[in-house]
Amino acid sequence: MSISLALPRLRADQYAIVMHPAKRKKIAMGRRWGKSVLGGVIVLNTLRQHGKAAWIVPTYKNARPLWRYVVNLCASLEQQKIIDVSKSERVVQTFRGGILGVYSADNIDSIRSEDFDVVVTDEAARVVADTKNDAVEATLADRDGAMLDISSPKGRNEFFIEWIAAEQ
Repeated sequence: MSISLALPRLRADQYAIVMHPAKRKKIAMGRRWGKSVLGGVIVLNTLRQHGKAAWIVPTYKNARPLWRYVVNLCASLEQQKIIDVSKSERVVQTFRGGILGVYSADNIDSIRSEDFDVVVTDEAARVVADTKNDAVEATLADRDGAMLDISSPKGRNEFFIEWIAAEQ
């Protein structure tokens, strides 16, 4: 039984990305393309199905827009005791064990020993690739999870190199 959440409708290009079978996806788009909407729909759909999802941001403050959206979207479900929202921990948990957690890349060790169906890294160009690969990849192993890195380009850094490699 899935939870009823009113998620935004994705555009055709966003939907094509979601439906692509790749387990590791790199999305480099400019501001206002809808990267956060795309990532938000993915993690909230995972939560809706009682799966486990993580949202990683460069710093904890970067998560504020997504977190406000999640809290507002889940408010009535929290009142009905269908889900539990921990505002201090920035974690949403369903009654069947689904989790959506927000993690900061500047304290990536907090993600260790977790396991996820999907991880979205927001502003991935600002997250050191070695840090992410060391800690995050392990959280996806047990569940054969998927990773989506979304970002605005930030020069020709590690994210740019990974994005170019993913295109080929």
